[in-house]
Amino acid sequence: MWIQILSGILIFAGVLLFILTSIPVKNTIDGNILTVNYILGKRVVDTSDAVFMPVPDDALHNIIRLNGTSIGKRCSGKFMNIKSKRKYTFYLTGKGERLYFEIGNKRYLVDGIAVKTSIKK
Repeated sequence: MWIQILSGILIFAGVLLFILTSIPVKNTIDGNILTVNYILGKRVVDTSDAVFMPVPDDALHNIIRLNGTSIGKRCSGKFMNIKSKRKYTFYLTGKGERLYFEIGNKRYLVDGIAVKTSIKK
C-alpha cells in the first residue's frame, strides 16, 4: 500500500516539475539573445544569425505537438504542421504579438517579446 502511494507521489511530482520547467512565462530579447523564462528555469537562444519573417500560415494551422508542453495558449517545444511536414520550435506565452524567425534550418515562433536595452555609462 505504501509503495503505491509513494510511487503515485513521485509520478505526480515528476509531472509537475516537467510542466513547471517547460511552460514559458516571459520572452525577452537583449541584443542578439532571446531568453525564454519558464516558471522554473530559462532557455537562451542566440539570434545573431536569425532571419526574421512574417509568420507563415503553416505555423498557425494543422499543428501537432511532437514533444514539449501545451497548456492553453502557452506552448513550448517541437511542433509540426501535419500537411506541410515543416517542424517548428514554439516558445509561446499566450501574450502579445508573435515573432517568427529562422536560424539555419530551424524555425522558431515566439510571442510576448519584451526588448531590453542596455545603457552603458
